[in-house]
Amino acid sequence: MRPRPSLKGKGIDIFLGEPEVKKEAKKGKATFYFPENLLSELDEAWFVFRRINRKIKKSDIVQASLEIALKEFKEKEQQSPLMEYFKEKK
Repeated sequence: MRPRPSLKGKGIDIFLGEPEVKKEAKKGKATFYFPENLLSELDEAWFVFRRINRKIKKSDIVQASLEIALKEFKEKEQQSPLMEYFKEKK
């Protein structure tokens, strides 16, 4: 007879069933250089987000921002704020 699976650390999930487990994509490491004022604004945003959720990291904010900007770029291309930003830089 096989031993039953451990219930340790399952909490309320014992009664409610197994929670849906999200599989995260493998993350890679990249280094980018930003202007000091942009890093300062990232810090300020990070403090605001941490009041909502203490586990939020600066990497999470940058990832979300990049995903949102790229999604909008794929949808709108020439009219996206990302494209407009670089058109203004000319």
